[in-house]
Amino acid sequence: MPEIEYAAAGQLATITVNRPERMNAMTNAMYAAIADGVRAAEADADVRCVIVTGTGGRAFSSGHDLHELGGGAGRPGWEPHRVRSFDRGLECSKPTIAAIDGYCLAGGLELALFCDIRIASDRSQFGCPEIKWGILHGYGALRLPDMVGMSNALRLLLTGTFVDAATALRMGLVSDVVPPERLEPTVREMAEQIAANGPIAARLIKELAYRGRELALPDGLRLYQEYSRIASSSQDAREGNRAFAEKRQAQFRGE
Repeated sequence: MPEIEYAAAGQLATITVNRPERMNAMTNAMYAAIADGVRAAEADADVRCVIVTGTGGRAFSSGHDLHELGGGAGRPGWEPHRVRSFDRGLECSKPTIAAIDGYCLAGGLELALFCDIRIASDRSQFGCPEIKWGILHGYGALRLPDMVGMSNALRLLLTGTFVDAATALRMGLVSDVVPPERLEPTVREMAEQIAANGPIAARLIKELAYRGRELALPDGLRLYQEYSRIASSSQDAREGNRAFAEKRQAQFRGE
């Protein structure tokens, strides 16, 4: 079995970290394969939502495989400026959901932070242990303050200690915590809800949400007005209006 599996079925794509014997620790080749999966989902017009998960139940991912680093195999595979990193930011226009079961640490947490929505099992734990090795949890340092507040972010980043799923929920690091057996159906149900909505509107909303954080309110409102014109002029918007008037489920085509 490949260590990174990509599968698309209907409107959903799934990227699975499949190295349970190493707690889904990732190598440079695996990071590159995740990026390939993101690109494949982005290029597939049928895909409307992407799920990222790990196998085995012990870990979503424990981060970069330190045996690879210790063996002199090169620098870590994840760097924000690298073309083949999984951090593609707004280049992945489609909504992404992380299904987290078990440890979500270091580069594994960064992979979860790449996703738009995070749902965890109640046995999951989260942490940024890199500081214990004298290195940076750089992507988390950029993303976590907005997500969980500066104090909570620095608690994670500067201590390297782990927090449980209930604490992650209180912080706002995850949006839902469920029993392990409910994780997959809960994530799939949400992904299907997203996929049933207008895909053009979904992509524009995602981009507006991310870009709007960097803009003053007047500039954000101007961007919103421009995106609203794009969405309102689409065939999807017309189909949505017809479906509402006819009291039926809209059939969006992404046009």
